Amino acid sequence: MDPLPAQIGKYRVTGAVGRGGMAVILSAHDPDLERDVAIKLIRTTLLSTPDSRSRFVREARTLARLSDPHVVQVFDFQPEGDQPYLVMELVKGRTLRQILTVQGAQSLSRVIDCAWQVLRGLDAAHSAGVIHRDLKPGNVMLDERGVYKLVDFGLAEALDDEDLTAVGQVVGTLRYLSPERINGHPPTAAGDLWALGITLWELASAQRYEGGEICLPKAPTALATWFASLIAPNVAQRFASAGDALAALAQAMPEPEPAMTLTTAITAQHRARSDETVLLADHHSRHGSNSGTSGTSGTSGTSGTSETSSPSNSGGSSITRTTRPVQRAPPSQPCFSHPRIPFVVKLITAIWVISSTATFFVGWTISERALDEQFQMMRQELQGIAADAALLIDPAAHARLAANPESADHDFSTMQAALSSLRANHPEVRNVYSLAKLPETASTGIVQFICDASDESDRDHNGVIGADEERAEPGQRYPAQELPQLLRGFTEITTDDEINVDDWGTWLSGYAPIRLADGTSVGLIGVDLPANRIDDLRRAFLWRTVSLLAVTLVAFLAAGVLVAFRLRKPVAELQRGMLAVAAGDLEVTINVRSHDEFQLLAEVFAHMRDELQRAAAVRVAFEGFVTRTLSERTGMHQPTEAAGARLYCHFAQPQHGASQLPPRLAVAMPRLFALAQQQGGFPERVAAGGVLISFPATSVHDVPQERAARAALALLAELEHNSGILDLAFGLAAGPLAADATAIAIELGQAGALLGIDLVVNSATFAGIRPGFYADRITLTDLPGDFFAIKGAVSG
Repeated sequence: MDPLPAQIGKYRVTGAVGRGGMAVILSAHDPDLERDVAIKLIRTTLLSTPDSRSRFVREARTLARLSDPHVVQVFDFQPEGDQPYLVMELVKGRTLRQILTVQGAQSLSRVIDCAWQVLRGLDAAHSAGVIHRDLKPGNVMLDERGVYKLVDFGLAEALDDEDLTAVGQVVGTLRYLSPERINGHPPTAAGDLWALGITLWELASAQRYEGGEICLPKAPTALATWFASLIAPNVAQRFASAGDALAALAQAMPEPEPAMTLTTAITAQHRARSDETVLLADHHSRHGSNSGTSGTSGTSGTSGTSETSSPSNSGGSSITRTTRPVQRAPPSQPCFSHPRIPFVVKLITAIWVISSTATFFVGWTISERALDEQFQMMRQELQGIAADAALLIDPAAHARLAANPESADHDFSTMQAALSSLRANHPEVRNVYSLAKLPETASTGIVQFICDASDESDRDHNGVIGADEERAEPGQRYPAQELPQLLRGFTEITTDDEINVDDWGTWLSGYAPIRLADGTSVGLIGVDLPANRIDDLRRAFLWRTVSLLAVTLVAFLAAGVLVAFRLRKPVAELQRGMLAVAAGDLEVTINVRSHDEFQLLAEVFAHMRDELQRAAAVRVAFEGFVTRTLSERTGMHQPTEAAGARLYCHFAQPQHGASQLPPRLAVAMPRLFALAQQQGGFPERVAAGGVLISFPATSVHDVPQERAARAALALLAELEHNSGILDLAFGLAAGPLAADATAIAIELGQAGALLGIDLVVNSATFAGIRPGFYADRITLTDLPGDFFAIKGAVSG
């Protein structure tokens, strides 16, 4: 393999693109035109073969006769010298063979898009009297913009090493040769169509054609019939030319159903502001409101049934949404509604709610802590009283009473007198008693009263001492299974963990064991303190909190009156200035003399007004720049009358205000012009608040609206990754009369901006590009005919 040269003529070599049996493809840079190119070199080992050099010259002359976006273009040719070379368009992309290797079978929509574009390239070649002779997946490339291009006219073995033919043999790859070619007949246009059919079948099935009958997978009846005519074994039943196959494909494509209905109306107000027709529109969906397909900017839109112009929505295409949220400019006469709740009221309410909530929670925390301290103090007090009470009891007498509660009246009387004396010394104690275990206490938790020295009191104040208000009798059972601290009191001094409620009231209880001299526990002393004090403290806190909140409400209301009086004049002055600016008055001044933040706001307002004035001047100057300077550079002082497509780009005012428009245009406009130039378009003039871009037809076979649509989608895709820069909408129309195409494009672009649609075309324009783009068919009720909202390229 020969080493790569650093320079070929004026071209600086940058790398190798492909190698074949006869030629090497290099990438290089043209310093004069500042563009990347591809250079094809015959291998040095074949330069001595006269036929190789002659075929190389024939390929150059063949490509030079063709001018079509779907055929690789020739820029330069040097047939003489030690190293002949051909300079061509550098296609950045992949061959169909590489796509099949990486991705496998393609969707039907992408297969049809490939057929539509390749047929246009073949139609240009066949009309020029050129037969490709070696059409196959390796000789069709898909570039980065979704355009399929035919390569290698005249040389069968240029780019890949599969099925190469040697010099002197029939040019062509065997499995793509039509039956008549295999039988020795000369190459014809019908033979290229056979090769295309086999290529399409391999693209759809990811299988290698080995002969026999085939059909296009998942194709509707009309497309299946079209494909059968493309690969009919009998050449008389096959399409005679690529033009015939292209026309039949357009007829076989299914018509999309209307997805949306949009209402338009023309107003005198917008006529006065523009020298072009402007559409105002109110958008409503025939099928209801649904979420829009995600896309270039915004998040959602209104769309109906998603019927597209392509047979399938599957594949690797990049789809933009049909609609986006509508961006409407501020009305010239603002009619703002009065606020339902004044700001001062909302401010006072918010401060009061926040402060009151904070006060409540702080008070609640403090009170709970105080209540907890009171609770712990009660527990400590109870432990001391219970321990003192246990020392007053004779353990032996208590043991005798526990064994036989009715046997010793003297022991009971002595014990009750001792506990009563304790109550006399501690008047806060309401109940004092002793308990003893039963044999079944361990399993049931039930204990028995031995001595109860509590008061009998009419707690329910009914004048009668009821059974639940009397003292407990010796031997009376008490269920203690729910009181673990009581059972624990038989072995140690303790208190309840929380307030208890039983038949004798609400209490906090303390316990101490009654022990014999040897430490054996024969019972316990229980002391109860009423827990009403805790509840009383909690209720008192709640009442004080409510009172505090009421006082703060009154205070804040009074403060609100003072704040409202203080804010009334500066707020009214600022409101007046804002409304004046919204109405278009950029000379308004406001007078605020408060020497505080309102004075700062007044200064900011004055700065904003000055910025808006400068932005308006910048926009006027910018429009003049686009109209004059760009027109002078392109030599288009007057609108061109050439046939082709007109792409109108309408700029929506950013939500942040008019002052943001010029810097954002400075970002978006160069990219728009660059992308248009890549597709053969140029800016023509400023019209109706946007820019008109012209895409002239390069040949009778050219479809300029395809190039215009790809340029628009490319810019929309870039803006999607730079959200917030600029919202824009495109209108696209094509036709032999430039004036008609211009008027329609502007009309549709402005309607799209108001309806929230990225790219709108009329039906006549879309008919020529229908197989290559996804679109929703829409109806504008006030305009005749159908229209299409293009969402993306099938092979993007």
